Amino acid sequence: MADNLYFNEAKDTVLRFIAKEYPTMPEKLITQIITNFYKFCSYEEEGAKIKPKMLVLNNIDWVSKNVPNFYKVQLFCDEDESMFSSRIKASFVFCQTDWYTYIEVKDNKYTYGICKLMNSIKEKTLSQLLFESPELTSSDKINLIQLDTLSSYAISLRGVKGGDIIVNFSINDSNFLNRESVIKCFVKSTFSKLKTTKTKLNEIKIMFENILRRALNDIHGAICVVVDKDYKDKGFFADGIWLETPIEFSKSFLMSKSYSEAKLTNIAELFISMLNYDGITIVDNMGRIRAYNVFIKPEKFNKNATTGGARKRAAYAIINSGIRKIVGVYFHSQEGEIFYEEVKK
Repeated sequence: MADNLYFNEAKDTVLRFIAKEYPTMPEKLITQIITNFYKFCSYEEEGAKIKPKMLVLNNIDWVSKNVPNFYKVQLFCDEDESMFSSRIKASFVFCQTDWYTYIEVKDNKYTYGICKLMNSIKEKTLSQLLFESPELTSSDKINLIQLDTLSSYAISLRGVKGGDIIVNFSINDSNFLNRESVIKCFVKSTFSKLKTTKTKLNEIKIMFENILRRALNDIHGAICVVVDKDYKDKGFFADGIWLETPIEFSKSFLMSKSYSEAKLTNIAELFISMLNYDGITIVDNMGRIRAYNVFIKPEKFNKNATTGGARKRAAYAIINSGIRKIVGVYFHSQEGEIFYEEVKK
């Protein structure tokens, strides 16, 4: 008879996390959340995979008053938790366009809805505002947990009281813990030679970080290479589409007092489409998109590299190339692994 293997340790960790972050959460709701974990990782709508984000909290109106540009739409209100599974399924579809779902437990009512920040792409995200706000993190009026789908087998749980865990259903270890630091390292390299004021540089970095966070949800893996602003390709990246005029993120708003939000959004969507396209996307350290749909020849791959698919082997071929003026490589896989490494000189 086969042995049964249970992830009881993971369950116990989740229960301890909830006890700290949301001590008054009803026990039956906790059971519903744990029972439905797998739906977060496997949700699809008409063949399109969706990575839901959900807030579980005790006072959505308090958040609305304390987070600028916060907008919510109530969808359902129930007397108990029995409809949890069908309610979240009905709201997950909106996560495809960057909405969060939420469930509020208050006055013995279970209220479900969706929420979003109605702000600029160059401003902080809802998650950043929630977990960096002293009003929320120090208040005894709010209990809040965010569930964020990282991949087809991993979910993060984060609370405003400082708790932060990842539930990983895979036996293999994957690199999820440092997503934010990877994004920040990549963005720092991408704009290391952009000359502007400290304030404007910070704005454009926030915008680019937001684009990458969106890309993690919307695409199935990517390689993006950072090159020096003076880089001239001598054949290593010859198989690809190089733009005659590079696309500049900064030019849309850094050079004048006014900027077009629509233009920023459309350029962001264009960049995400390039990342999602087959091959490698190339940017330089002034934040300009230089090329996309780029491939390197298989003979450039390390013949001793046996782990990972073609995308990962290509990433390490670039990292180990030692080519001057190739700065670094950003990689993320369909499974959620993510890293940024500088090219070895």
